[in-house]
Amino acid sequence: MKAFRRPRIRSLVAATSVAGALVLGLGAPAYADYSSPTYSTLKACNEARPKYQSSWTKPQACRPMYNWDGTKVIGYAFLVITRA
Repeated sequence: MKAFRRPRIRSLVAATSVAGALVLGLGAPAYADYSSPTYSTLKACNEARPKYQSSWTKPQACRPMYNWDGTKVIGYAFLVITRA
């Protein structure tokens, strides 16, 4: 294209590319804490926890999940947090 032969446009495209690369390269990772699926038993919950272990995430302890009014345990789940 003839437009890229102009020095101003070429410099603008180069500067935009460098700025975009810096933003993507130096940006901090997003913190995305989330809850695991609900497991029917505590044993199943504890067995699933290692699958969520990575260099970025760390599973917390399994906790009981209650029904809407808090009277009955409906399963177990754990929180997966982002490592600092």
